[in-house]
This record gives sequence, C-alpha cells and structure tokens, in this order.
Amino acid sequence: MERIDVAYTLVADTVGDQVLLVRNLDTWSLPGGQREDGETLAEAARRETKEEAGVDVEVGAVVHVSERIDGKVHDVFHVFRAELLAGKPAAGPDDEDVSLAAWVPVEQASALMPWYPDGVAAMLQVGGVGYSVVRE
Repeated sequence: MERIDVAYTLVADTVGDQVLLVRNLDTWSLPGGQREDGETLAEAARRETKEEAGVDVEVGAVVHVSERIDGKVHDVFHVFRAELLAGKPAAGPDDEDVSLAAWVPVEQASALMPWYPDGVAAMLQVGGVGYSVVRE
C-alpha cells in the first residue's frame, strides 16, 4: 500500500475570525498538498501554501492529523498552524487546480470542510503539539 503524506496550513487573519482557504476543482480546503521526496512536512506546508494561495507563512505546531485508507493508498493529512508573513491571498499561477484563495469566516470554513469533526474553530483554539525534524 502506498503512503502519501499531505501537509496543510491553518492561517487565521489578524482578528482570528477568518481563515485562509483555497478553492480546488470541486471543493474548498486549507492550502496544502503532497510532501515531495526529501522535503519535511513543514517545508511542504510552506511551499504548498505559497503555490496555492500566493502567501508566505511561518509554520508552527501541528493541530490536526487524520488518515484516509482505501485499497491501494494510505493518505496521512497533517494540519499545521501558520502565521501569515507576507502577501495577499490569490490563486497561485503555479497550481492549476486552485481557482481562488480567500479569507472565509470560521463557521463557513467548517461547513465547507466537514472532514474536520470538531470544526475549524476547535483547531484554532488548540495549542497544538510540537513538531521537530532531525536530518542526518
């Protein structure tokens, strides 16, 4: 069974009542995507956020982990809290699957992404868990 690691960022506006989402082909999601070989999860989250939403972020703690397993693929999804460093949300020209990047109210974001059972607000409130990398 193939394992695929996916890293997302949860970026809130300065007030904390909106989060950054991207519109993919048929659904809304947090900015993020598949980790590439040799890349850490945090590096993937940062890169994918830039590619999909056109903004630079600082990646912080892990706030959610989920899995999807079918007959051939085991996807592991990691959501990191992230702080906006620079840029204004815009669909990135480097990702043809994303048509829009926008600030969305937290309640609406939870409705658009029902796969987070406790909702986006719960992920914003949790302190998260540490994340570290050792390269040898």
